[in-house]
Amino acid sequence: MSNLVPFDSNKLPAHIKPKAKVANPFAALVRNGFKVLSIKSKVFTIVDGENKKLITKPDDPDTPAANLELVVVSANPAKSRVYYKAGYEEGGNSKPDCHSNDNTAPAADAANPQAKKCATCPHAQYGSRITDAGKKSFACSESMRLAVAPAGQLNDPMLLRVPPTSLKALGKYGSDLALRGVEPHQVVTKVGFDYTVSHPALTFKAVSFVSDGMLAEIEETKATDTVGYITGVVAMPPAEDNEEFIPPPKAETKVAEAAADDDLPKAKRAVVKVEGEDEAPKPKPAAKKPAAVVADADEADGLDDLDFDD
Repeated sequence: MSNLVPFDSNKLPAHIKPKAKVANPFAALVRNGFKVLSIKSKVFTIVDGENKKLITKPDDPDTPAANLELVVVSANPAKSRVYYKAGYEEGGNSKPDCHSNDNTAPAADAANPQAKKCATCPHAQYGSRITDAGKKSFACSESMRLAVAPAGQLNDPMLLRVPPTSLKALGKYGSDLALRGVEPHQVVTKVGFDYTVSHPALTFKAVSFVSDGMLAEIEETKATDTVGYITGVVAMPPAEDNEEFIPPPKAETKVAEAAADDDLPKAKRAVVKVEGEDEAPKPKPAAKKPAAVVADADEADGLDDLDFDD
């Protein structure tokens, strides 16, 4: 349940209007984590630590919601990877043995890295896993990390992992928006399930532009560390048992442009570079920049499905 004070922050009395961005003085009491929007079994469930809340229809609390109206606050432009040595169990909360937030190398906090690079990892090769249906697949599955928020509560972002079966649909959606000159966070997106297939697969449809007030709140939310943790472009701080968490020293940041492989529009991703105290860091070879995706003119037909009011 939200503990937000029930008043409009845009209508604060003049004597309490903040002169600068307000910081939470009780931040040390907030756990280092974030909510996850699960799509297991083709139902939307908000997972917050050990708590799970099924999202139901507003007019029918006994029926799971078939779709949600969300704003894609931010996205990791690179694919992510997750590997479970014993296989992933539906509904399980166990942490993966290895994972990557950039599809290049295991993340720094990976429990048991399987290789130095994703490209050479045997679990990332096609055929490394055989599905229950007898088809070849990948033992280390790909996904895309999105930071999404309900259209009515934009300051409460959650992680939505778009599974490999939905990456093509997401890429096409991004292309349709880009052809119109629109970024994903500038529209309200209806996210639903594709019921023509047996596995959980998502659909994406723009239903409206966000308002000026919404856009300002989205930009503010987008700049928070939480969104960086959700998308995986910022490393999560270690969980501390101490009462007070001392954040690591600020690092220089360099923003690099990257394009997703599935036709998503270009996005900016912060790459953190920490300077050593005793010696300068060794230069890393520049990552090969993925080729920019140019959408075909024929894809403009997909814009007919976007419910924009011109």
